[in-house]
Amino acid sequence: MTSDRHLIARVVVVAALLLTMAVAFVSHTALRSFEAELRPELEREASVVGGIGARTLQRAVELGVPFRSLSGLDEYLTSLLAAQQGLSYVLLADAEGQRIASAGAGAASFSGLPVGTSAPERGGALMRQLGGSYDAALPILEDGRIVGWMHVGISRERLDTVLNDMRWDVLIVLLVVLLATSEFLRFSLFRTVSAPVELVSRLQARLAAGDWTLRAQDNIVSEAGRVVRHLNVLVRRMNDRWDRLRWMATQTDAPSRAATVLDGVRERLRFGVASVQDGLGTGAASGRLPLFLFVFAEQLSTSFNPIYALELAGGQSGIMGAALPIVAFVAAVALFTPYGGSIVARRGPRDAMLIGLGPAAIGHVGAAMATDLTTFAIARGICGAGYAIVTIACQVHLAQEAPKGRVARSLGGFTAAVMTGAVCGTAIGAVLADRVGFRVTLTFSMVLVVLTALLVLRNFVAGGGSEQQTMGLWRSARAAFSEPRFALLVLFAAIPAKVLLGGFIFFLAPLELRELGLSQAAIGRNVMLYGLCMLPAIVLGAWLTDRTGRGGLIIALAGVLNGLALLLPLWLDRDMALPLAIIGTGLAQGLAAAPMLAIIPNLSLARGAPRTAAMLSFLRLGERFGSVIGPPAAAALLALGSGQETMLALGVISLATAIGYALSLALKARRQGEAA
Repeated sequence: MTSDRHLIARVVVVAALLLTMAVAFVSHTALRSFEAELRPELEREASVVGGIGARTLQRAVELGVPFRSLSGLDEYLTSLLAAQQGLSYVLLADAEGQRIASAGAGAASFSGLPVGTSAPERGGALMRQLGGSYDAALPILEDGRIVGWMHVGISRERLDTVLNDMRWDVLIVLLVVLLATSEFLRFSLFRTVSAPVELVSRLQARLAAGDWTLRAQDNIVSEAGRVVRHLNVLVRRMNDRWDRLRWMATQTDAPSRAATVLDGVRERLRFGVASVQDGLGTGAASGRLPLFLFVFAEQLSTSFNPIYALELAGGQSGIMGAALPIVAFVAAVALFTPYGGSIVARRGPRDAMLIGLGPAAIGHVGAAMATDLTTFAIARGICGAGYAIVTIACQVHLAQEAPKGRVARSLGGFTAAVMTGAVCGTAIGAVLADRVGFRVTLTFSMVLVVLTALLVLRNFVAGGGSEQQTMGLWRSARAAFSEPRFALLVLFAAIPAKVLLGGFIFFLAPLELRELGLSQAAIGRNVMLYGLCMLPAIVLGAWLTDRTGRGGLIIALAGVLNGLALLLPLWLDRDMALPLAIIGTGLAQGLAAAPMLAIIPNLSLARGAPRTAAMLSFLRLGERFGSVIGPPAAAALLALGSGQETMLALGVISLATAIGYALSLALKARRQGEAA
């Protein structure tokens, strides 16, 4: 399995490198072509304005006004500058290139044409790039010789802004493509390489141990499938020969002696074709792709939900109206999370996912067809109910499929898939909404949910739940929170983490970045640092937890790191402290994500504790509670003080809860030591 994981990692890395190089080459070529096509348009604008000014001055010279005696030049050039947006300067120079009159801030960096420069043919303009402007120079003639030049400079700022935005768009799309490609490659390689090789290894181990009863799924389309089919043929032939040997034993002159020999063989080997076939299994890797697609579909509308809500409300309900669909979604997730856990416990992850995907698809259709704010909020609440059930089912599936010693890394895959889907969905959803509109984008979300359901039907194995629920929802809740370790985890780790996420990342950080004068695109890129930093931190936190077995300590250290990141305004300027605090929050929450989930399967083994599905649902309920109270708490703190003071208060909360959780772990370890 280790070699399989290394193979998958190498293929993903190679594919990512090749894709990056291809996209980088195409993007660079496209940007240069775009600049080459847009530059003549800018030069034409400068030539038109310059031509108007040059003709006016030329007419004055032809009427007998000496070039050196022209008056009112400053006022005239100022009027030309104001007539066209995007001009950096309008300037009149003599034949030696010396400035006579000018208007515009860009004239400070002007340098004249060399002496003796010839006039352009056919009455055109001489074009050159001068500093941050395109300079169009038109000659002014007196008695057939050049006596001056009219210069118009059009700023490159518009072009540079467009090109810069396009570069960022290309990078974001490249990031989305890389993340999505890695998820699809993981799934494809698991189904075609890793799972078949693991199946062959299991069969070989069984055969080597003397078990000739197992048959394997024989419809695998890969090289490993050929090996599996050969092994199935070998098993069948061995069973046929065993049956023949037993028949021949009854035909001998000493049947009792032959039976004794056969009994000795039967003690070492087992024969008989099993009725149940061994298959590829679902596996944690194949569980990530449906989760990624589902979260991708859900996050397509993240960038425009408030805007769509205001549009449906006719702009009359203000900020509270814009927040209503978000509140409805989060509240539904919180309310249906425990219910989703009970469904998983009874029906298993596959059936629970299919049950949750139904309302999710209906909710997206309802949102796309909504004609008023109330209908849209109800539709988002239905989506939230489906989201709660599906995510709990995926968590339980990953916990069940986790190999021994890799629980944290398997459950860390859940958070990684969610974050990957969130980053990709948010980025692509904004592009789709801008191109095709809100309703079509929501309809596309429904299509992705249906595709996810088909993927689950094809690749997930039915079952996995208990035949009957051992305890009701309220009994499960009492049993879960009666376990001190679980209660401490929720109160001192899960809830504070989501309070910081909702209060700082999703509420305070965008407002503070706007105060720094950043554009909306720049604010989005800064906030996206959270997700980008969280992805590698999830992998690191999962690896450390599996290697050291100290998930609780990692959670506490992550809380301390988050608190210190939010205290950075004490030592750094705001323009540096804010991005670094976002990065620190992403790293801290990524480190704590996998160990927080990996603790649950062990806690569910305690006497009287509910099943893993129920405990995971209550953990998620605590996280949703933190997500709900985070933004209002940050808003209340911001109303009482400045943004910097709000960051400091949130940092102190993170430090206090992390230290409290660490002390509780130390006290528990001390009591266990004294008991031993």
